[in-house]
Amino acid sequence: MKESSIRHSAIGNRQSPGFTLVELLTVVAIIALLIGLVVGISSFASRKSAVSRAQADMEKIKIALEDFRAVYGRYPTNSVATQSPNLTGQLWVKPQKEGRRPFLAFPGWNDTNMAYQVVDPWGRDYRYIHRPNAPYADNNNFKFGYDLWSLGPDAMEAADNINNWSGN
Repeated sequence: MKESSIRHSAIGNRQSPGFTLVELLTVVAIIALLIGLVVGISSFASRKSAVSRAQADMEKIKIALEDFRAVYGRYPTNSVATQSPNLTGQLWVKPQKEGRRPFLAFPGWNDTNMAYQVVDPWGRDYRYIHRPNAPYADNNNFKFGYDLWSLGPDAMEAADNINNWSGN
């Protein structure tokens, strides 16, 4: 009898040097939750930063468009929004060919013979419409009105576009 009680107490008091499965799963779940929070917050911050950059770029383009209008009495014409790269030809190349300083310049633009593309933070052209006759634009339809917008991060025509007519 003495022998069996000794054996029982040795088994009952045995200390395991490792962690239990429940402890490991709890730690893994907490780490996954923290990683999810960090990724979510950084993704949100990155999107907000890109939207802010797009808004700043569009302000720069608006100033260039107003400078163009002050010199030529009209905005550059562009009837098809998907052909917006010709906007830089009007705001960058044209004035230089006439001996004027360009209306629009971004860092890295240094070749006076090149029509650079003005792209949004997502790598797509900014969209611009100003037709020579009415309707001048789809949303700002008056003689001195134009539509300028970015399709935003989702690249779709939608309410979350960054534009000059809805306060976005």
